[in-house]
Amino acid sequence: MKFLLDVNASGVVARWLSNLGHDVAEVGQKDPGMSDSDILNWAVRECRIIVTTDNDFEEMIWRQGKAHCGVLRLENLPRSERMALLRDVLDRHSRDLESGAIVIALNTKYRVRKPPS
Repeated sequence: MKFLLDVNASGVVARWLSNLGHDVAEVGQKDPGMSDSDILNWAVRECRIIVTTDNDFEEMIWRQGKAHCGVLRLENLPRSERMALLRDVLDRHSRDLESGAIVIALNTKYRVRKPPS
């Protein structure tokens, strides 16, 4: 899969995803101050799934009708717990992410919003 990691979800996550063979780009490597709108445009342009810990992208997608290629919002947990959550999400919801869903991964539950057919 192709991922675009928001500045709040990079670092060890980027290395781990890359080691699994995923194509990973990091906002922080290009411009840590990039606006959410520019990040979303970049993700759409390159068909990348945004990985983040904040809900700004969901707001833009649902309220403003912005195009996207999938979003994974991870709960802002300590690093080891976040990595365990990410592993579990990829095991359970890779197909959803590849289909352009928004997956919200909290420590206690998952919510998947699939794109319209």
